[in-house]
Amino acid sequence: MSFVRTAIAYVELSRPINGLIAFVSVFLGAIFASGSFTLSTLIVAVSAFLVLSAGNAINDFCDYQIDVINKPLRPIPSGCIQRQHALVFSLILLLMGLLLGVLTGSMYAIIIVFIVSITLFFYAIWLKKTPLIGNIVIGILTGVTFVAGGVTVRSIKETIVPATFAFLFTTAREIIKDIEDIEGDVAQGAGTIAVRWGEHVAVVIASAFMLTLIFFSLIPYLLGIYSWLYLMVVVVGVDLVLVFLLVQLWRDVSKESCARIQQWMKLDIFVGLFAVYLGSFA
Repeated sequence: MSFVRTAIAYVELSRPINGLIAFVSVFLGAIFASGSFTLSTLIVAVSAFLVLSAGNAINDFCDYQIDVINKPLRPIPSGCIQRQHALVFSLILLLMGLLLGVLTGSMYAIIIVFIVSITLFFYAIWLKKTPLIGNIVIGILTGVTFVAGGVTVRSIKETIVPATFAFLFTTAREIIKDIEDIEGDVAQGAGTIAVRWGEHVAVVIASAFMLTLIFFSLIPYLLGIYSWLYLMVVVVGVDLVLVFLLVQLWRDVSKESCARIQQWMKLDIFVGLFAVYLGSFA
C-alpha cells in the first residue's frame, strides 16, 4: 500500500469533519460568550480536534467487527490499517490533545479536556453498548465544546443556549444513526436502543428529542435573549427542516433513509448556530 493511500486511511480513521465541527464549536463558544477569542481558544480548539479524533479512532478499534457488516470500507475492516496501529494512532492523538490542554494554563480547560478524553474512551469501550445513555453522553460532549470555548474567555453564560442546541441535535442524530446501523449491531450484540428496545421505540425517543429541540428553539426569543433575526432563521432553517425530517423518519426507517436524515441533521446544526450568531450580534 502506498504512503499516500495509508495517510488518507488514517485521516479517514480520525473522521476529520467531526473534529472540524468540534474545532469550530470551541471558537463559536468563545465568540458567543465575549464577541472575541484568545490564544487559549485556539489551543483548546486544536485540543478538541485531536481528542475527538482520538475518540473516533478508538471507536473504530472497538467496533471493527460491527463495521465489517455496517461499514466494510472503513479503514480497519477494509484492511487499510491494522487494528493495533489504529489504537497506537488514537493514543498519540489523545496525548497531544491532553498536552495542549495543559499548555492553556487554565485549570478549568485542563479538567474539561481530561474528562472529555476519559469519557470518549469509556464510551467506545462500554457506554456505547448502553441504551440511550451512550447517545446522551455523546450529546453532552458535543455541547461541552461550546462551554470549553467560553472557559477560554472566562464567560460561559452565553454558551448555554448553543450547548443545549448541540446536545439535543446530537442526541437525536445519534439515536437515528443507531437505527441505521442496526444490522451490524444486532449481529454483534450491541446494546443500542434500536437493538434492545426495537426500532419503533428508537424512533419515538429520537422524535421526542427533535420535538424538544423545536420547542426549545423558541425560548431564547420569547425570553428576549436573541433578536427577531434569530427567530426567523431558526424557524425556517431549523424547525421546519426538523418537522420534514420527522415525517420522513416515521414514513421510512430503512438504513438508507436514516442515513440521509442524520446527515441532514449534521448539516442543519450549523443553521441553528448561524441563527444564534445573528440573534446575538445582528
